[in-house]
Amino acid sequence: MSGNDRNIFELIQFKLFLVFASGLIIFKFFFISSDSILFKAVNDLLILLTVSFLFISLITYIRNKKSSSLSLIMNIGILNAFLFFLITFSGWIISLFFENAYDKINNPGLASTIISLICVSLIVVFSIYIFVALRHLFLLRQSGNLLIYFNTMLVFFVIAAVASNYFNSRGLLFISDAFFIVSILLMLINSLRISWIAFLTKKEKVTLLFLSVVISVLFIVNAGNTGNNSSISHILLSFSKPLNIFITLILIYGAIYFGMLFFTTLFHIPTAEAFDRKAEEVSSLQYFSKLITQVLDFDDLAETVTDITARLSGANAAWIIWNENDQFNSIANKNIGFVDSTLLNKYVIDKIDWQNLNETVFIKLNDFEDNAKLTQQIKTMAVSPLKAHGKVKGLMIAAHKDERKFTEEAKNAIDTFSDYASVAIENSTLLEESIEKERLEKELDVAREIQRKILPAENPNYEGLEISSVFIPAFEVGGDYYDFFEISDSKLGFVIADVSGKGISAALIMAEVKGIFESLSKTIERPREILIKANEILNKTLDERTFVSAVYGLINFDKMELIISRAGHCPALLLRGESAINVQPVGLGLGLSNTIYFKETLEETKIKLQENDTIVLYTDGITEAKNSKLEDFGARYFTEILIGNSDKTADEISNKVIKEVTVFSKDHSQYDDITLVIFKWKYKNNFDGEKAWQNSVHQL
Repeated sequence: MSGNDRNIFELIQFKLFLVFASGLIIFKFFFISSDSILFKAVNDLLILLTVSFLFISLITYIRNKKSSSLSLIMNIGILNAFLFFLITFSGWIISLFFENAYDKINNPGLASTIISLICVSLIVVFSIYIFVALRHLFLLRQSGNLLIYFNTMLVFFVIAAVASNYFNSRGLLFISDAFFIVSILLMLINSLRISWIAFLTKKEKVTLLFLSVVISVLFIVNAGNTGNNSSISHILLSFSKPLNIFITLILIYGAIYFGMLFFTTLFHIPTAEAFDRKAEEVSSLQYFSKLITQVLDFDDLAETVTDITARLSGANAAWIIWNENDQFNSIANKNIGFVDSTLLNKYVIDKIDWQNLNETVFIKLNDFEDNAKLTQQIKTMAVSPLKAHGKVKGLMIAAHKDERKFTEEAKNAIDTFSDYASVAIENSTLLEESIEKERLEKELDVAREIQRKILPAENPNYEGLEISSVFIPAFEVGGDYYDFFEISDSKLGFVIADVSGKGISAALIMAEVKGIFESLSKTIERPREILIKANEILNKTLDERTFVSAVYGLINFDKMELIISRAGHCPALLLRGESAINVQPVGLGLGLSNTIYFKETLEETKIKLQENDTIVLYTDGITEAKNSKLEDFGARYFTEILIGNSDKTADEISNKVIKEVTVFSKDHSQYDDITLVIFKWKYKNNFDGEKAWQNSVHQL
């Protein structure tokens, strides 16, 4: 049944109660009381239907309200007090309005009928609510379906009430008495089925003990007053004898139930403290198990761990000894100062083999030499391991200020909780690592994007010059950079550089270097002068731990020559015939030295180009590529590959180099960027290239 259908059904039930209650009131006003069977039958039927739908409506009300057991008991007590007031003082209330109260009850007029109806209505509503509340308590926390037992008792209540009106002759009285006695026996049986007390705390049980005495006394007094020759008894009997019997049975049931409740609670109190402790353990573990799957800051998690540890073990103080780079620090202190915990930490670490600790151990501080330095005395401690990734990362401490011993139950609880705490801490550590990894990956993405945008999209096209460039980024972005500067139709500038460091910082410096070389290449032609100016700029912006290695060159097509200057970078290689020559003019890295010293030591080399000369520029990502044995690819092997393929095109040479590097380092991850730029000169000239190279001089 859907929620909407259920609401409609409940509304119909309540409306039916109002309809039958209205019919009963009309019947009482317009029909004179009679001893005829028909009158009794109609009267009792209307009362039965009214009480039935009131009973059903109150069941729905209490179920929807979801009151606790103690709240229901308080409600029963309050309504019992109201019943006591009505039952005890009803005669006095009626006597305020009429001189002869009993005559008015037996021979009612309009006014007395109205007053009687009000009294009866209140008593009926209060009594039925109490009965429904008792039904709810009877079914509360029951493992099986015991509703049939309560319904059987209810049926006998109704039969006993009806029998009192129709089997009241001398010879048939035993029938109504038999049903009444069976009803009492069913009350006793059902009152023994009390399961919900076990789930109360000790404080709640003590409160319940007091309430059960007061409420049971009220039930006994009210049941006695409805059954004797009191004013309320006359009012109920004149209204309906079965109703009087039914209400009396409810009150007797309440007296028996709360009497049994008193003794049951009394027997539960000695074990209440142990139950409270177990309940605290279960609730704490349930709460903490939820925290394991949640996103938690490590500090917040540690605070929660010590708080629950103190409550689970009944300890006066708790804290965590956390191992960070072999330094043992106190964190998340609970009811103990950091000075005291620091003194105790050293004692604990020296006392136990903490690295191999697998379960909770207890320590007495009988031989603790610094006991006098503590601001509060600690007598015993429980120490449990906190593990992450299979290793003991910390110790969870629970401490008593007196000589109390930790019980075996406390040890088991702490052991269980330390396992939960270890999982939570490991999750927290993994979470922090995951967040850090995600942050680094985002940083690398930014660095890769910067690197992608600052490298040339394509190689320049010059007649008589083949250009091949290859860039393979590492997972952890390095600072490799190369670029071409088309100064004029007859002059091509180029640069290859490597920024120290990795990640986004290297990428940002690389972007700065690109801007510097782009600007300088537009106003200065000589490579040496460009590097001097670049060093002057970078020396002001780079920190002392960062530098940039670079090679800057200029190809002059009219003069068929190459001018090159180097700032601490890998040497350029000139492939001529079957030999490879290191072109390695002296020069410090950019940003390593002041302008004057850098300028004095920086050299420039001029080379007359010959047909099929090949100029190779590269970064150390090639020569320092490693295989599974951690051996370097090396400059020697690199040179051999270049010489062996010097007769091929620039693209073929670069492809061969990259293939060999890839095969060599296939079993080892690429640590650094790989950059390779190759120029192959195709023009013929009239100069003796060998002589020109030998006679070239360094330009200071």
